[in-house]
Amino acid sequence: MALSILTTSLLLLSGTASANIQSQPPKQHVLPPLRSHVNDCLPGPVKHDLLPSCETAFVSNETLKSGQEKPWTHTPFCLDTKAGTPYCVFTASKFQGPKRGISIIAPLSNNASSSLAQIEKLILASPKAKDDFITVGEDLEDPPYALRTIDGKGFGLIATRKIPKGSIFMTDYATLMADKDFAANLRMEQGRLLLSEAVVRLPYPDRVLKLARSSTRPGDVPAAEDVMKTNSFSVEAGGHGYVALFPDVSVRVFCAITRFNAAALSKTITAFRDILPGEEITISYTAFNLQSKIRLPRLKKLWGFDCSCNLCAGPPELLAASDARRQKVDDLGPEIVELVEEGKFDEAVKLNKEMIQALTEEEILPHMGDYYEIMGRLYQAWGKKKEAVEWFEKALDEVEGFKADGADDLKRIIKALKAEKKQA
Repeated sequence: MALSILTTSLLLLSGTASANIQSQPPKQHVLPPLRSHVNDCLPGPVKHDLLPSCETAFVSNETLKSGQEKPWTHTPFCLDTKAGTPYCVFTASKFQGPKRGISIIAPLSNNASSSLAQIEKLILASPKAKDDFITVGEDLEDPPYALRTIDGKGFGLIATRKIPKGSIFMTDYATLMADKDFAANLRMEQGRLLLSEAVVRLPYPDRVLKLARSSTRPGDVPAAEDVMKTNSFSVEAGGHGYVALFPDVSVRVFCAITRFNAAALSKTITAFRDILPGEEITISYTAFNLQSKIRLPRLKKLWGFDCSCNLCAGPPELLAASDARRQKVDDLGPEIVELVEEGKFDEAVKLNKEMIQALTEEEILPHMGDYYEIMGRLYQAWGKKKEAVEWFEKALDEVEGFKADGADDLKRIIKALKAEKKQA
């Protein structure tokens, strides 16, 4: 994307940057009842696609007797796979309090350096959540929002008072995580069984099962699978990729952005801009700079809904103007980079101001700090220190206001430039 090209190329002017089911055709088996203990296994050489062998179950149980502290409150539930390494459900029902818990679907491993081992350490070290999750009717921390029914949308989150730009007003913790490759290594029935087991082991399975579903054939797709596909986020934890479900973020379908904290297995929700009382709080499901011809079909295909935000549901001329601004941003990025490479900083400054104007009008970025910093670097490279300081200070205000990374670097640059001006 042009946005990525620009922030990568231009932030490096001074040498320092500031800052997603493959399976074999399913066999016609009848699924066994859901269970949450390890005795459901098959002895000796008896094999079945949907049940673990007792040998696998025994190995799984041995991981809890290895002498190392484990966070799991249930014996791992495992199934043999096409790849040979069993995939298991690991559950810590007390993670972040008695009403939360977490289930993780991952390959069985006793390797101390494995991704699973790293996540075990994160769970053991994670402090208890300040409060249990807030359900409708509860008010544990006087949050600045309320869960309400919205016509044509189901449940939505409405601001009850002003939420200033940059404020972190919600933190949610992963309740379900699955190795990003698990579906490709399992038969469809196996993957569905592991997902179902992961959910029923949680203290409150309905926290997951009540979430939105997007399948056009809900009677043919198990609830756990449909919910996971509809509401999960791609994250990285323990050095490996997972898809993760954050129930509060999902049920409170959020002018905010989400940030994943791998050390706490949590997501924070930050106000993208000032959110006014009575306004619905929403998050973007796609990259910020996508045009409607790409954005709308993707939302329908991946999440099963037609976007009804003010932009997408607005008049055709409003949508066309938005697409034109986003196209302009895509076009300007490479042009600015080319001008920088040619040393034509005056022309680059002019085009970058046009880009900032388009981005400001479009409101597609959480903050403009990176682009103000780019402007500062352009002026710095052009030898105009006064203008450079002005833009770096604007960037610092944006970064600090949004509590984003990069403030210390900007302060050092500003201090150095001011010192150079005094010496001149």
